[in-house]
Amino acid sequence: MLSAFTNSLKIPELRQRIFFTFGLIFICRILAAIPVPGVDSTALQAFIDAQSQTAGGGFLGLMNLFTGGALEKFAVGALGIMPYISAAIILQLMTATVPTLQRLKQEGESGQSKITQYTRYLTILICVVQGWVFAATFENPGQFSQPIVLFPGIPFRLLAILTFTTASMLLMWLGEQITERGIGNGISLIITISIISSLPAAIGALYNMMQPTGGIAQFSLFHLAFLIFIFFVVTAATVAITQGTRKIPVQHAKRVVGRKVYGGQET
Repeated sequence: MLSAFTNSLKIPELRQRIFFTFGLIFICRILAAIPVPGVDSTALQAFIDAQSQTAGGGFLGLMNLFTGGALEKFAVGALGIMPYISAAIILQLMTATVPTLQRLKQEGESGQSKITQYTRYLTILICVVQGWVFAATFENPGQFSQPIVLFPGIPFRLLAILTFTTASMLLMWLGEQITERGIGNGISLIITISIISSLPAAIGALYNMMQPTGGIAQFSLFHLAFLIFIFFVVTAATVAITQGTRKIPVQHAKRVVGRKVYGGQET
């Protein structure tokens, strides 16, 4: 694997694509680290931790995982790329039921470009709605006496919506650029890197759980071995589903052309 990566760097075009992809991924990670002004990061972290403990991980914890820790910092990229994914799924489902979208899909490349444009418009709408909900939620956390937002009100909500929407649209554009000029599917890479970025913290938390507290460790070697086993099982199942194929026999009918008989074969 190392030799293959080294050889890939010797090809100018491929090397350029690899460095281009790394550069855009670095920009995506910066968006997950720049906080929105007017938020108390300490109170926000306590809120995220409380949600994770009371809800078994919680919806906010799941959102924080997919955004690469941007939500717990209330960063400009807190919404991540998920609004674009949601918009794409909605448009794909509507294409099967809305005649206008069906006709656009049948028009080929020009119709697909219009559907892509509609997906971007829907992404903006979803970002506005989710940004408003997130801002309102953090303004009124409910169970905390210490406020998370230092200056609550309409100006803060508008600022949050503007920054969230801009960052999500920028992430969408960066994903498209990676797909066209980089390596692999840009949207999938952004999601993957966001999830992997929390891996060091997860390993550190696992190590702390294995340390004995009062003579008893919360996480034993048996639990660790079982966790590693489950990891390999899930990875193998994912690869099997992704690359799995089923051979379906196809019987070609016979047809006579002049004096020759064609077909009648099974593949």
